[in-house]
Parts: sequence; structure tokens; C-alpha cells
Amino acid sequence: MTFYLENFNSLIMGRKTKNKTRYSNAEIKHRLAIKAMVYFQKNGISNFSMSKMASDLSMSKTTIYNHYGSKYELLEAALNYKLGVISEYETVLENLTLPYTERYRKAILFYCVQLYDISSQLMKEIKQDYPKLWEIVLRFNRKTYRNLRDYYIVGKDIGVFKVGSNPILLSLDDQQFFQMLGINRVMQEHNIEVLDAFNHHFNMKFTGIIDPSYELSKMGRSV
Repeated sequence: MTFYLENFNSLIMGRKTKNKTRYSNAEIKHRLAIKAMVYFQKNGISNFSMSKMASDLSMSKTTIYNHYGSKYELLEAALNYKLGVISEYETVLENLTLPYTERYRKAILFYCVQLYDISSQLMKEIKQDYPKLWEIVLRFNRKTYRNLRDYYIVGKDIGVFKVGSNPILLSLDDQQFFQMLGINRVMQEHNIEVLDAFNHHFNMKFTGIIDPSYELSKMGRSV
């Protein structure tokens, strides 16, 4: 009798611990990452739970868990989605059909608008509570720095920028501007729109580094 009871209990326990089949659809998973990023930008992540987000968005919690097994997985997917959108600036920055300075203006304006959507509070929470995800952000920032540095190096080599221009310092200056833009609370307090902030940055920067001879001979033509 003991033998049968032990086997019966094992069977019962096995049924209880058996993993449930998770249904996953790539399109739904992508849409969930987008919705989650919008939700995180608005509400932060410190008080987040799958149940609360499902309720707030009038969604099924089961649908979320079918595609993301944990809060961390969902946050990582949302962050990667947003950084993927922002990284589209690279396509414009490298577009050889545009005038050289126009490539910067269009690419970095897009970058700034997308960056401004992300609240500084959300970034602070990721930095404090999710160091591995914060490293993703840091890697993205370093790549942006390198892209802009290379842009300035080429511009200097072909005579767009003045001889004394320092590509490293110019790129670091952009990084500082991005950090300032991330403090959107201050900008909102002073009624500064992201477009106005970028135009100020662009005008002040390029007024000082554009070679006058380039302005006279090549402005308006692609380089």
C-alpha cells in the first residue's frame, strides 16, 4: 500500500509542477513591448506588476505571461524596442544624398524627439534597480558617441568644419546636450519645447565650427 501511495503522490506532484504550455506570437509580443514602454514612460517601474499593468490597459494577464515570463523580460524587451527606434537616426546621419550639416540636423532632431519621450525618472529607476539593463543603455550611449565622433572626423577631413575643431569634444558636447534634454521636468517648467532646445543647440554649435569657405561653396549640395 505504501508503494502505491508513494507512486500516486509522485504522480500528483508531477502534475502540479508540470510547466504549462506558453503560447507566443511574435507580432503580439512586439506590440506588448511597445505598450509596455509607453506604460513605463508614464508610470515608472518601481510600483509595477504584471497584474496592475494588465488591469490598467484592460488586457489579459495570461496574454502577457504567455509572451513574457517575468517583469524583467518585459522591461528588457520594452527598452530594446525604444533604443531600436532611436537608433534609426544612424540611417539619416549616414545618408550621403543629404548635405553634410543637414544629415546631422535631421538625424539628431529625430534622436532628441525620441529621447525626450523617455522620462528621466524611468532612466533613474533602471539605473538604480536594473544594472544589467542600465549597461544596455550605456552601450547605446557609447555607440552614439562613436557615431558622432566619426561624423565630425569626416566633416573635418573634407573641409566642412574648421581646422581647429575637435571631434571628440564636439561629440562629448552632444552627449551633454542629450543628458540635459533627459531632464524634461526642467524644460517643462520653463515651457521649452524639444524642437526649440534642439534648434538652439544646432545653431550655437554649427555657427562656431562650420568653415566659412564651405558655407560659400558647398552649402545646399550633398557631400
